[in-house]
Amino acid sequence: MNKKGGWILWVSIILIVLLIAGMFFYLALFKVDNSDKYTNIVNPASELSDEQAIAQFNETFVLYILYMIKAYNLHNPPLSSNKPQIEFIIDEEVYSAVVDDGLISVQKRRIDEKDAIIKMGRKEGVKIIRDPSYITKSFENGGSDIELVAEKSTLFSKGYLNLYTEITGKSVTGNVVRIYTD
Repeated sequence: MNKKGGWILWVSIILIVLLIAGMFFYLALFKVDNSDKYTNIVNPASELSDEQAIAQFNETFVLYILYMIKAYNLHNPPLSSNKPQIEFIIDEEVYSAVVDDGLISVQKRRIDEKDAIIKMGRKEGVKIIRDPSYITKSFENGGSDIELVAEKSTLFSKGYLNLYTEITGKSVTGNVVRIYTD
């Protein structure tokens, strides 16, 4: 190989590596904010006693919990139509949530290709709705649980790192590289 062509090859390789690294860190640090789409959301338990809220727990309550943990900020991976999907298990009832361009839709049904499963009891859900600061405590003390079931690269590209931080109070953005080594 001649000297003239050699430096072009090295510059091309370096540019490609920088582009890939830039895309990786953009995805790791990129935070979407779709909160403006939820200006009219109302706490479904605000006019109810705890007993009434537990008895009436439905899709609206699940939507409100997902709103509180900022699930509306989940997004499709770049150049993909693979929407974030969360299965939400409340006692024995199963709900599914799909995030499409910041809008969360919740239905009472199972989904096959879920990214994560969130489990809690109705009483725990009502406690979370009543006190937003209780979210982290609920996941720390075992009252609620999150299981990440999709591949780590999928979770990473859909923004689940930020959701995990919102739920647990622990930041994993500083340890982005470890997501692929676990």
